[in-house]
Parts: sequence; structure tokens; C-alpha cells
Amino acid sequence: MEVVAIGEALIDILSHDCMHNKASNSELDFTQFAGGAPANVAVAVAKLGGSSYLLGKVGNDKFGRFLINALKMYNVNTSYVGFSKKGKTALAFVSLDENGERTFEFYDKDAAHYNLQITDLEPSLFSTPKIVSFCSGSFAKPLVLNTTLHALKHFKESGSVTCFDINFRSAFWDEPLTAKSVIEDVAKTVDVIKASKDELISLYGIEHIDTTIRSWVDSGVALVLMTDGGEPITFSSSSFSGTYPCPQAYVVDTTAAGDAFVGGFLYQISSLVSNKTEFTDWASNFTNVSKAIDFATKCGAKTVATFGAFDALPTFHDISASTLKSSCRC
Repeated sequence: MEVVAIGEALIDILSHDCMHNKASNSELDFTQFAGGAPANVAVAVAKLGGSSYLLGKVGNDKFGRFLINALKMYNVNTSYVGFSKKGKTALAFVSLDENGERTFEFYDKDAAHYNLQITDLEPSLFSTPKIVSFCSGSFAKPLVLNTTLHALKHFKESGSVTCFDINFRSAFWDEPLTAKSVIEDVAKTVDVIKASKDELISLYGIEHIDTTIRSWVDSGVALVLMTDGGEPITFSSSSFSGTYPCPQAYVVDTTAAGDAFVGGFLYQISSLVSNKTEFTDWASNFTNVSKAIDFATKCGAKTVATFGAFDALPTFHDISASTLKSSCRC
């Protein structure tokens, strides 16, 4: 199956001090990297050997053209990426504070990716079943929320498999307090949910994580995956649940780790099923899911060892040649 990632491509701008793992009060120099969670997922799938598209918009500026070229370089189909006549390409500055902790500052006011409109959705998108990946950033503004919900309706009607990577960033939302209810409404309608533990704590509180995951499964979500940095992955379905440890990794930049995990997991699905019915059967098999998680955790572990996002995401050869090991605890 082809994978379509809906949402933003943006520029990650890393300070040189950040890249050399030190904090400094001196004038900062920066290097730009192609990024954005949905774009990272599309690249992750393509670098592994799958077929992927990005559905979104970039600014008609040098950053937008840089992103289009970068996506094409990694064999992501950009047929459904347009240039916004209104907004500029979003930027995310990444630097270190005085304690050496990474901090992010987003420049995305009226950004191009928020200008995705229903008229941008070409009928060919919905001609065959696809695996559709999206993040909560695509619900952060009214226009892109309406467009994304419209697209998801038609993807579902075509028999597509939907994956919601929550990827909550409060800075994206004009009204962050509305995020919880919007995310909750969408989460109950999809096939796969991936969330980090920190996101669930931020949205629902640590005491409600288990009940939240259970409510999603009870509503019909086939599989919920919760990441927790380098700690084991928690997976839950109506038939089974468990944890799967992440392999040890040499960490220099965690920017695209979660996107590598999602891309690796979706690549596994795309290689093995051709429609929603086959996916449902696949997801009900414990061995299938545990093998896909194993592959996805290795993708994440490889990614954090290199700066940037697109460049850091692994190829299939990187994973098949890997000596990283982990074992399931259920």
C-alpha cells in the first residue's frame, strides 16, 4: 500500500552549539535541515523502500523550494504538495539552554501548511486504499482542521487505513485548551494511534493514561502504541497488550525519533497488506505486531545517532545490517 502523510513540512534550524552538544552565550550560527513530522514519516517510508506521498503546502520561498527538492531527493512523491500564495514556510529553531537542555521556538504564524484547502484535494488521492498518517498539528487551525477531516472522510470511504500520531505541540494551537477535545474526537475514529507518554500526561494527566488508552481500544481503534523516550514501547489492542523494549542507542539528536518509529511501523504494514480488511487481520495477530514494533524501534534508534531529520532516517539496509537487539515482555 502507498503511504500518504498529511501535514507540515518545515525547516528545523539547529544552532551549531546544539550540534556540538554545548551551551553558549555567544552569537549563534545555525544550519537548516528539512523536517516536519508528517514530512519525516513520508521520507522514512520512502528511504526504507516504500511508496509515499506528502499532502500539504509549503511557502513559495527559498525554504519551500528547499523542502520540495529534499523530498524528491528521497523519493517522496510531491504531486500533492502545493505552494501557498498566502503563507511562508514554517521554521523551528532548536537550541540549548543554560542547562544544556534542548529548546524549540516555532515561527509558524499564518504558515503555508495551515493553508491547505478542500480544493487542494485531488480525486486521485482517494482512488485506491492507502495508509494515511497525520498528526494533531493538522487540527490546530480551523481551515486545516476542516480540510483534514474532509480528507479523512474520503480516505475512509476508499477503504484506507488511518494512523494518528498525536505529536502534540501546544505552540501550534491558537487555543491550546481546545486540543484535548479535538484530539479525543479524532482518536476514536482511527485504526492506529501512536502517542508519547509525555503527550498523554500533558493532555490527560498521568493518572488517566491507562483509561484513555482503553477507551480508544474500546471505541474500535485496532492498535495503540505509546512511546516513552528510550523506555519500552507499550502496545494495546482488544486482543492483547504488552511492552517492547527499545534497543540501546547512541543519542545526539532526538528530533525525528518518533517519526522514524511511525515510518518504520507503517512501512511494515504497507509491505504486508493491501486493504483495510487485510490490515484488520494483520493487526489482530500478536506476532505481526511485535515484529513491526521491533523493526520500528530499530528505525528510531538509528535516527537519533545523527543530526537532522531526513538525513538521519535509516534505509532498509541500515536496519537489516543492524546489530541492535531487543526482546518482547508481555
